[in-house]
Amino acid sequence: MMGRPEQSLHPTSLFHVAILLLAWSVIGSSNAFGGDAVDFPGAVERALRNNAAVSAAGYEWTSAQKGAEDARGDYLPNLSLEGRFVRTSVPAEVFALKLNQKRLLDSDFSDVSNFNEPSPVNDFITLFKLEQPIFAPRAYHGIKMANREAEATGFDVSRKKEEAVFRVLTAYLRVLTAKEYIRVAEQGLSDARENLRIAEVMEKAGMGRISDVLRGKVFLATAESGKVTAESRLALAQAALGLAMGEHKGARMDASAPVPSLPESGTLEERIAAVGANRLDLRAFSLRLENADTNVTLRKSDYLPTVGVMGTYRIDGQDGTFSPDNHTWNIGVGLTWNLFDGLSREAEVGKASAERGKVREYYRGAEDFAAFEVTRAYLAVEESSRRVEIARAAVAAAEEGTRLVKARYENQLERMIDLLDVQTAQNAARADLVRAENDLLQSRAQLEYASGGLLSWALPGS
Repeated sequence: MMGRPEQSLHPTSLFHVAILLLAWSVIGSSNAFGGDAVDFPGAVERALRNNAAVSAAGYEWTSAQKGAEDARGDYLPNLSLEGRFVRTSVPAEVFALKLNQKRLLDSDFSDVSNFNEPSPVNDFITLFKLEQPIFAPRAYHGIKMANREAEATGFDVSRKKEEAVFRVLTAYLRVLTAKEYIRVAEQGLSDARENLRIAEVMEKAGMGRISDVLRGKVFLATAESGKVTAESRLALAQAALGLAMGEHKGARMDASAPVPSLPESGTLEERIAAVGANRLDLRAFSLRLENADTNVTLRKSDYLPTVGVMGTYRIDGQDGTFSPDNHTWNIGVGLTWNLFDGLSREAEVGKASAERGKVREYYRGAEDFAAFEVTRAYLAVEESSRRVEIARAAVAAAEEGTRLVKARYENQLERMIDLLDVQTAQNAARADLVRAENDLLQSRAQLEYASGGLLSWALPGS
C-alpha cells in the first residue's frame, strides 16, 4: 500500500489550536487569581468575626450594658472621702475649729480679745460621707429603662449578625451561580465546536458550504466571548463574597460547597403571625416602646418626694491628717420634695406622652412593613418556583429541538443558520434555568431574613 502523503496543518486546525491556547490561558489565569475556597458555615464564621458593622454593634451593646450598671448605681450606697486644709483668723471660724478639735480652753474665755482678735488656727479636716437612697422613684424607673435599652441593644447586635449572614449568603449564592454560568458557557462552547466540526467535515466532503464554516467560526467566537464574560463575573462575585466576609484589601473568596438546605416556606399566614416574635429588630423596637411608656411614669415621679439617709464621720487635726485631735459623726434622714417648679414637670410629662405616641406609631408602621416584606419574599418564592419549572421544561425542549435540527443538518435537510438558531435558543434556555434557580434560592433566603429566621438557620443553637 502506498503511504499517505504528508499533510500540512489546515488553517482551521491552527484556529482551533489558538482557541484552545486562549481558553487555557483564561482558565489558568482565573485559577491563578481565584479566591481561597470556603464552605458556607466557614464563610459565616469569618464574617461574624471580621464584619465591621457587627463589631461596632457589639461595642454599642457593651456601652448599653455599662449604662445599665451606671443607672443601677443610683440606688446603691454612695461613699466618698473628702479632705481639706483650713487656716483662718475669722473669729467665728476660729472658735468653731477649736471646738471641733477639742482645743477650746478655759483661758480662751478669760479675755474677750481671744474671740474678737484670735490668732490664726490650722485645721486638717477629713470627712467620710455615706448617702443611701430609700425612696427614689426616678432612679428606680431609670434602672428599668437602662436595663431594657441594654436588652434592646443586644437584639440590635443579633439583627446585625443576621444582616451579615444574609449578605454572606447572597454573595455566596452569586458565586455558585457564576460558576453555573461558566458551566453553561462551557456547554455552549463545546456545542459550538461540535457544530463547526460538522460543518468543516461536510464542506470537505463537498456536501456543505464554506459560508456554513464561517458562520460556525463566528458562533464559536461568540461562545468564547460569553465564557470570558462569565469568568469575569465569577471573579467579581468572589470579590463581593470576600467583602461580605470582612476580608481586607479586596480579597477574593471562592464557594467550595452548596449552601445547606433552606427551611420550607410554610404558609404565608404562619410567617406573618410569627414575624413579631422572630424579627429581632421588632423585639428591640417593642422594648423601646415599653421604655417610652416607662418614661411617662418617670416624668410623673417628679411629683413625689425623694427620701434618703446620710451619715458623716469627721476627723479634725491641727497638726495634720494623721495627728487627729477629735473624731465626730452625724447621721440623719433627708427628704426632698419639689412642690412647684414653674410647670416644668407638666411640660415634661406632656413631652414624654407625645414621644410615646410617636414611638407607638413607628412601631405599628414597622410591624406593617415587616409583614409586607414577608409577603413580598413569599410571593417571590412562589414565582421563582414556577419559573424554575418552566425553565427546566424549556431546556428539555431546546435540547430536543437542537438534537433534531442537528441530525437533519447532518443529512442536508436543514441549513446551518437554522442549527445555530436552535443552538442559541438552547444556550439562552440553559442560562434562564441558572438564573431561575438562583432567583429561587435568593428569594428563599430573603424570606428567611424577612421572617427573622436566618440567624437560627445559619447558627443552630444561637
